[in-house]
Amino acid sequence: MTETKSIVLTDFLTDDQIEQVVKLYEAHGMDAVGKIRSQVIEPNMAAINAKLGQENSASYLAYAAVYICSQAEEQRWS
Repeated sequence: MTETKSIVLTDFLTDDQIEQVVKLYEAHGMDAVGKIRSQVIEPNMAAINAKLGQENSASYLAYAAVYICSQAEEQRWS
């Protein structure tokens, strides 16, 4: 059985990249996935894979980033 590891954005993105993700999310909401993938994740895949110690899916990481932003937004309003 494989162990599931929890990660946070700071595990694989820089502060500047997180700021870019947040701006894209604020501008596009849940539709930001493609822009986050192409503008933030894909150009930095080598560094992200090195930080996480494995090959990763740019789409999955983009979806995860949008999900995290949506959860943070939800907590802010509750």
